[in-house]
Amino acid sequence: MDTWDVVVVGAGPAGLSCALGLAERGFSVAVLERESRPNLGKLCGGYVPAKVFEEYGIPKSVASYEVRGLRIVSPLGEWCVEFGAAVGYNVERVELAEYLAGRVERLGGSVVVNAEVYGVRGEGDEVVVESQAGIYKCRVAVAADGVYSKVSKSIRGVFGPEDLGLAVQAEYAVDKRLYESHLNTVFLGSEYSPFGYAYIFPKRDRLDVGVGSLLSRAKGASLEKYLDKAAGHYGLTPESKPRYALVPLTGPVEKVCRGRVLLAGDSAGHVSPLVGEGIRFAMEAGSIAADAISSFLRGEFSLSELSRRYLAGLKKGFYRRLRLEKFLLRFLGRGRLTSTRLLRDPGMR
Repeated sequence: MDTWDVVVVGAGPAGLSCALGLAERGFSVAVLERESRPNLGKLCGGYVPAKVFEEYGIPKSVASYEVRGLRIVSPLGEWCVEFGAAVGYNVERVELAEYLAGRVERLGGSVVVNAEVYGVRGEGDEVVVESQAGIYKCRVAVAADGVYSKVSKSIRGVFGPEDLGLAVQAEYAVDKRLYESHLNTVFLGSEYSPFGYAYIFPKRDRLDVGVGSLLSRAKGASLEKYLDKAAGHYGLTPESKPRYALVPLTGPVEKVCRGRVLLAGDSAGHVSPLVGEGIRFAMEAGSIAADAISSFLRGEFSLSELSRRYLAGLKKGFYRRLRLEKFLLRFLGRGRLTSTRLLRDPGMR
C-alpha cells in the first residue's frame, strides 16, 4: 500500500497541473490514469491560448499548430479576424499531457497508467483510493477524471441535459487553403448545429472537424449531417469515422469539495458554457486546487476551511467569466438574440 500527500485521479490538464503545482512545492503526489497513456483518446479541438503556454512554461514544440486568428463562417457571410502573431496553439491532448506528466515525474511525483480507480473513501485523517494498480493512501485526493467521474457525481450531483453538450468529431485530410492560413474556423448558425457551432481546427498532419450542440437541443438531430455540412463547405476528405463525446457546460459549480476530496476540470464542469473550451480552465482549476491543498497541508488552515478556500480561489479566477457565459447561453436559448446577428458588429467579431 502506497502513502502519499496527495493522489490525483485522472492525468488530464486539470489533474496534471494540480500535481505539478504540488510537486513544485515539495509534496509527494501520485497521479492515477485509467488509460495506457495520459489523457489518451479524449475528444476535443485542443485549442490552448498562448497565455497558458507562457504561464506554465510549455515549449512551442508541444504545439501541433500555431493559431493567429479566427475564420467565422455564417449564413450572413464569412469573416477573418487576424492578429498577425500567435494567439494560441492547437495541441494533441495526449502530447500535452505526456509533457506535463514528465515534469511531474522529474520533480519526484509518480504518474501511473492502466490504473483505473474503483473507489475513493475517507478514513479518519486519510483518503483511501482503490485502483487497478493497488491501494493508495493520502491526506487529500483530487478527482480530475472527466465528465463520467463517479467520484465527482457523488459530490457535485448529476449533470442535467441543460448542463451538457454533445460533440461529434472526425479527422480530415489537410487542406492547403485552411492549413496555411493559421486560422481556426468556426461555423455559426442553425444550418451548422442545432444549438452550438461547427469547427475546423488544423493539427500537425490533419484537420479536426467537429460539431457541438447543447444536449437538450441535439435530441433527434443527426450531428453527423451537420458535420458533413461543415466539411462539405470546403470539400474536405474524411480520414476517420466520427466519434462522440459529452462535454460539461455547467459554468460555476459550488459543490467542488467534500472533506478531503476536491474536484477539478471536466469532472467539476470547469468548461466554457458558451464555446466548450476546457483545457485553459482545467489547468487553472488544477493550479487553484494545488494552492488550496498546499496551504492546508502546511497547516495554514483547518480541513473545514479547505472547501471554502478552494471555492474562493475559483470565484476569484474564472468563475465570473463562466457565469457571464451561462447567462449569454440562456439568452441565446430563448431566441432573443442570434450568434450570427452579433457578427454584424465588427467590434463583436
